Amino acid sequence: MKKNYDFSKGKKGKTAKEIKVSKTFRLDVDILEWLEEQGEAEGMGYQTYLNWFLRKVMLERESVEERLEKLEKKVFQKKTGS
Repeated sequence: MKKNYDFSKGKKGKTAKEIKVSKTFRLDVDILEWLEEQGEAEGMGYQTYLNWFLRKVMLERESVEERLEKLEKKVFQKKTGS
């Protein structure tokens, strides 16, 4: 084993976000057709579109705490008449 190694030409590894996982799951035919159509319209394959779409929904989704806070504000406004 060498005492020193030259990593100057090495490539950076992928981050956890960049790693893709292969998983088998079943979709209804109409869902797959919709994904393919939407992906094509956006200039990407259906799997890339599905990943993008799910990430968008995931990031936009409010937590239970955030939704509860909004509800409390609305209820409080109605009780105080503001």
